[in-house]
Amino acid sequence: MASDEHAPAPPAAHGDQPPPEHALEAPGEEHKVAGSPHAQAANAAVLALTRAARSFTLYDPSNKVVRTLIGEYRDRFRRALDGHGPLVLDVHPFELLLGPEVVYIEKDRERSLAFRLFRDGVRRIAFDAGTSWEELLRLLEILSIRYTGVRQQEDDLVTLLRKAGFDHVHVAAIEGFVPEEEDAEPPLDVDLMRATGERYDPAPQWDLPLPPFPEAAPLSYRPVAPELLERLRGEEAPEVLPSEAVRSVLELLQAPARPDLGAVLGFALEVREFLLLEGKADLVGELASAVRAALAATPEAISPFLASYLDARALRVLIQALPPAAEELPTALAELLDAAPGDTLGRLVDLLTEEGDGPRAPLLRRLVARGCRHAPETLAARLRSAKGEVAVVLLRLLGEVDPAAALHAAGEASTAGEAPLQLEALKRLEAAAFSPEVGRALRHLVESPFEEVRVAALPVMAVRGGPRVFPALLAHVEKHAAHLSPAEATAAGRALVRSSARSALDAFQVWLHPKGGGLLGRLVKLHAPLPLQRVTLAGVVAVLGEEAEEMLAFLGEKGDAEVAGAATAALAARRRAGGGRG
Repeated sequence: MASDEHAPAPPAAHGDQPPPEHALEAPGEEHKVAGSPHAQAANAAVLALTRAARSFTLYDPSNKVVRTLIGEYRDRFRRALDGHGPLVLDVHPFELLLGPEVVYIEKDRERSLAFRLFRDGVRRIAFDAGTSWEELLRLLEILSIRYTGVRQQEDDLVTLLRKAGFDHVHVAAIEGFVPEEEDAEPPLDVDLMRATGERYDPAPQWDLPLPPFPEAAPLSYRPVAPELLERLRGEEAPEVLPSEAVRSVLELLQAPARPDLGAVLGFALEVREFLLLEGKADLVGELASAVRAALAATPEAISPFLASYLDARALRVLIQALPPAAEELPTALAELLDAAPGDTLGRLVDLLTEEGDGPRAPLLRRLVARGCRHAPETLAARLRSAKGEVAVVLLRLLGEVDPAAALHAAGEASTAGEAPLQLEALKRLEAAAFSPEVGRALRHLVESPFEEVRVAALPVMAVRGGPRVFPALLAHVEKHAAHLSPAEATAAGRALVRSSARSALDAFQVWLHPKGGGLLGRLVKLHAPLPLQRVTLAGVVAVLGEEAEEMLAFLGEKGDAEVAGAATAALAARRRAGGGRG
């Protein structure tokens, strides 16, 4: 087994110019995988592990950033193991695979967890579902040891993993190998090989002949003024590191002989990660604005960079840094959101959905409206595939941005939406001017498979459509008479009267009296089914006049027990109030 001191990881070669299409890609391990939920959970867990292990190279172990990353590592691994069971990862030179799915890829050997494992001979690492936090923490300690040095005398990874005595973490390994040195040592001098004497040549880049060296002078020191020491300490103080990191990116971008653009932008993403961990949201926007200004001559490079820069995590941190009641955005953040690609709108919608009725909901609604004011079709397209509360929020926002598009979307939702979305669509239709399109959508909602939607749509259709929609309402009631619940029967009766009171009373008379009428009809039991009796009762209660009073008396005498009692009580109350005639 070859240990790390014999196989130093060569530095990443940034000198070669990458192909243009790859110039703006984020570091490989930052790519979030698509695939099965298990693969996505494994990707999140492995990324959290690598970030936590590398954090020891930048921060003191007691730093709050390290604690944050360790907590994220614990939570994501626990979520992956509890939600999907055992995690078995196959180790390749630059990738980690979960079955056939790649869950981690990083081709920079200085950063790559896969390369470090593969170099030391690890070919598979498996985590049982019952892996404890103590074992996960021990694994992190082992990996952090391998990240924090270049040449060390400790054992290699396989040995360290085996010595740890894990019960639920299993490692499959082979004999490690030692890659060839990238910078081979020069051959020994021929004279030295022949042992002809001692001879030492200067380095080839030195100027010859060597200058004569005088006698060594004694060292002398002078004290440094306290104010100079304070300035020197201030240059390396933790509070100035974020701004210095931003300045270093700008200097690289503005250098006369700028290095590889892909490497500089990759470094900018690393700085963004550092700023997010430090909670410097203002500098995140400032850095993006500066990079956009530096790339003004190459606009085709801006959009790919912003797509990686303003990911879901960065956007969440930026929004959380704003006061909930903020009326105006910081200039840098506003410019960043305006220049961001279309995916940003979807991420803002996700944040709004997560927020629900939280304190930042109004702010997020304004941000979504700002993001789609020039392209409302983006929001409408997202609405077609949305489900549940997300769809409701999108339709509500679309109404604020583009009422015409929201009305069209409400019509589509009347036939294919879920109950919450159809109720939101009903609000849009209720507020719109009545038209054949609105009438058709209301008819669809009256025929909705969801009772709560039907109950809410019946009065809206009656009020907006008037006598024009009475035939449709009557057909709906008679078609579903055997299945109307008490709530829907009540809503239907009131809707019929609101649409056309005269036509409704005529329909009630037909339901109540058996064919043939006359004295014989009044002597037999009421033949209308109970749901139609409920519809009639709800309708005549809302109508004044002698005819309605007679129907109440008839229902009280001939109706089923439930309807008879309600009709008698309604008639008595009407007579007490003196409003039964008119």
